[in-house]
Amino acid sequence: MSRTASATTNERSAVLEAVGLTKVYGSTSGAVHTALDGFDLRIQAGEFLGVMGPSGSGKTTLLNLLATIDSPTAGSLRIAGADPTGMRPTALALFRRRRLGFVFQEFNLLDSLSVRENILLPLVLDNVKVNEMERRLREVTERLGIGALLERRPYEISGGQQQRVAIARAIIAGPDLVLADELTGNLDSKSALDVMRILQGLNDDGVTVVMVTHDPFAASFCKRIEFIKDGRRFGELVRGGNRQAFFQQVLDTLSVMGGVADDVQAARV
Repeated sequence: MSRTASATTNERSAVLEAVGLTKVYGSTSGAVHTALDGFDLRIQAGEFLGVMGPSGSGKTTLLNLLATIDSPTAGSLRIAGADPTGMRPTALALFRRRRLGFVFQEFNLLDSLSVRENILLPLVLDNVKVNEMERRLREVTERLGIGALLERRPYEISGGQQQRVAIARAIIAGPDLVLADELTGNLDSKSALDVMRILQGLNDDGVTVVMVTHDPFAASFCKRIEFIKDGRRFGELVRGGNRQAFFQQVLDTLSVMGGVADDVQAARV
């Protein structure tokens, strides 16, 4: 596939640069599996990047490396100008909390805490002053339309509302990069549409997003998609102005890749 990213995009500062990322898993029997093989990736500030591929392609491994949850066997990674691979555990935990935001398919909210407490948790851990916490809380909850839910528990609200709360928690600290893993996987069609519109709006406001997904509907909201197969880069699509046309391009590319029919969720345009 041809690369159509504009010169303007190339001129923007890189939030993330990965060169030759490789991850090899071994077993006690001596067998090895190369989950990711020499993968290069550059993410510019303000991008909305999707990562797609069939099951076993390496996209979850890639996300885990970008999230600093796992370490590469080889290659280099820089996020916001820093190399997290050489950090000590305490410094790495602080780096994740301040520089990265996470949104998961399972929401990962704490039922023992209220919505307010779940959202504020990263700021509490960072010892942010109460006045500043409340200011940021008002800002993100107004933006996401969840201000009326603050005193409820996660199990008392819908899946779509829980995902909004998870997004609020991910962005409240002002991270350089938000990483999303199949965030529409547990949502119905309307909730998925609402969540993707929210994520698109955040990106329009300058939030940099990387989203791993099987769902071509969710992927159609991205500005750029990297396709991965057998641990290697398969190709790239860059969206023009028409989301529905881009949706069809995504479907066509998945078809060319092969072996993904069972992974693709029902189309929701």
